[in-house]
Amino acid sequence: MNILKKYVAPFLAIALLGNGGSAIAANLLVNGSFEQSTCGGGCILDTPAKTNAITGWTTFLSGAEYFNMPNAIGGSVAADGVMIVDLANYVYGNGGGIQQNFATTPGAKYRLTFSAGNSRFASRSGDGVIQVKVAGQTATFNTPTAKGVAVEWSTVTYEFTAITAQTTLAFSNEQNPYANYAFIDNVIVERL
Repeated sequence: MNILKKYVAPFLAIALLGNGGSAIAANLLVNGSFEQSTCGGGCILDTPAKTNAITGWTTFLSGAEYFNMPNAIGGSVAADGVMIVDLANYVYGNGGGIQQNFATTPGAKYRLTFSAGNSRFASRSGDGVIQVKVAGQTATFNTPTAKGVAVEWSTVTYEFTAITAQTTLAFSNEQNPYANYAFIDNVIVERL
């Protein structure tokens, strides 16, 4: 028995710890931190030609803004990487959004986690709303209220049960884009 403890126990510990990727659920989304796109350091995704500019995502309503956070708002950082999406597209006032389809198992439970952010840059209010639609459910989340120009981030978690073999996750904002931001980043969906 001591031989088992001496040789097998460390091997099991190494095998379990060394394969940490399987202990942590994989993100079911493509490009959840928006780092990959066809529009370089940023663009306004407001035309049909730009609908698929962010790898894995498509825009709807009047699109969204996509940009390098540290370059756009001095002293600010993205929640993950450098690129973020602002759902409050300032070119049009009728709302903006992005969405992605991903494989699910009907009846299985999933957890959505994303970073919501805001700033008072360019005379914005410092607060905003992010609408989420997934698996037939709709939820609304407030961004953190920014106290200054530097972007403030908070983590939002939402659980849902899949109802079909393919689920669409959609983020949107329909506030006045000249008064509000609705930044998102680091979007993750994991099966529970």
